[in-house]
Amino acid sequence: MRKYITGDVVKLKSGSPNMTVVRYKNAISGGKAVESDNVECTWFDENELKTAIFHENTLDKTN
Repeated sequence: MRKYITGDVVKLKSGSPNMTVVRYKNAISGGKAVESDNVECTWFDENELKTAIFHENTLDKTN
């Protein structure tokens, strides 16, 4: 079972701005897409939208 769903608000355990979970990113193995524990997140840095991928174990839910 996955820790987060789309729309969850999370932060890095080491500290970060609030980020919104967009989706889990599939990994490629043997040319096929497979489930992974990597989460795509977005947040704003001033007026600029940022996007990055983090392992779910590096995140904590804030809401």
